[in-house]
Amino acid sequence: MRNANMSDYKFLVHIDLKNDGYTVTNQAEMTERENEEHNKKIQRYLTDPDKGAFIIEDSVYNKPIAMLMYSVANRDSMYPWKTIFNEIDRKLFQSDGRFIQIFQLWVHPNYRRRGLATKLKLKLEEEALYHHVDLIYTHTELTNSHVIELNIKIGYVAHQS
Repeated sequence: MRNANMSDYKFLVHIDLKNDGYTVTNQAEMTERENEEHNKKIQRYLTDPDKGAFIIEDSVYNKPIAMLMYSVANRDSMYPWKTIFNEIDRKLFQSDGRFIQIFQLWVHPNYRRRGLATKLKLKLEEEALYHHVDLIYTHTELTNSHVIELNIKIGYVAHQS
């Protein structure tokens, strides 16, 4: 496992656009402007000090087989998009409101159920300590039983909204 770098940029964009592992409704083709904005958003996971990404590669094929992108966020910040953060009990957050949010977690279908997602999440817990953050937020659909099982196994607590 390693930190992602600019050479992983196209891979991260590609995986995020796959929408693999969650439900998307009425998704239309992205306009050129939307595509450019999306690419800039993903690039920030490689350049912003409050964001990051981890990559696991297949050592034989030297190709990425799993990834996790995250950001340090703040529950008390005003976001230009709808969030669930204000619906979660404020007492769950540290006093300054910061937490780590998993933006994207993906494992290649041929490598699933081998503990790679667990390794990525445990690495993220180390990153949370580095950032002095004691809460990790992961949005998981109720239909994604494998990820829910993983989250319970590593001690995450569910909050449904």
